[in-house]
Amino acid sequence: MDGLKRLELEYEGIRNTISAYTSEGNIMNFLFGLKEQMELKDVEAISYYVEEICKWYDSNIDKIHNNEFVIDVSEHDRNKKLLEELRNNLKEDENLSEEKCMYSKIFLSHSSSDKKYGDALRKLFIALGIKNEQLIYTSHPLNKIPVGNNIFEYLKKNIQKDIFVIYLWSNEYLKSAACLNEMGATWIVESDYINIYTPDFNFDNSQYHNCAVDTKNMGIVLQNNEQCKMGMVELKNKLLYNFGLSIGEQEWLYHIDEFMKDIQ
Repeated sequence: MDGLKRLELEYEGIRNTISAYTSEGNIMNFLFGLKEQMELKDVEAISYYVEEICKWYDSNIDKIHNNEFVIDVSEHDRNKKLLEELRNNLKEDENLSEEKCMYSKIFLSHSSSDKKYGDALRKLFIALGIKNEQLIYTSHPLNKIPVGNNIFEYLKKNIQKDIFVIYLWSNEYLKSAACLNEMGATWIVESDYINIYTPDFNFDNSQYHNCAVDTKNMGIVLQNNEQCKMGMVELKNKLLYNFGLSIGEQEWLYHIDEFMKDIQ
């Protein structure tokens, strides 16, 4: 059983044992905060509160043992041991999550004329938990090239092997020298990538087949159909794994439905 699940099962017992002993402000705030973050499934915040409750036990366990009004000291001993185990489990989970993060950023290479589709992809990525600083998408103010930077110099510094590239192919993309230069830069460093296509993309365009990247790789055509949705599920799983993220099933279903509406 993983640490978070075990904590959910044990929480009420931990809270009842501590609150029967004291109503002191700090520890009650820690217990309340822990419950709140468990509902939000914020692992970093949960780890913080578990750590603070462990510290409280370290400072108070001797007093508890010497308190004649504590009926069952063994309950506190069990709590202390359990919380220390949970703290270690959560740290291990965090370390595993950090180790498996293979991507540092996403680079959404696109033509500005395809902003509608770029915005839909960005909205979905943010919903998955991708941070603004982990996404290079020049058509959005929160992900654009910082003011004062030369776009090509900035991309040169940031396009590394651990960046994941999304080529948003369109007929306009193939007409853009800037887009083709971006593609060449990412191809040189052998970044992992996926091909995504606007609905009206012309696959017979000879310029497309002469590009640096392998255009035979399976991609996703942004159409409101099951094939597109299944492709986005595969992309979602890839991003969650390589960024060490997670999302609830109901939350994902809501966001993918919103995405399908956005690309219509």
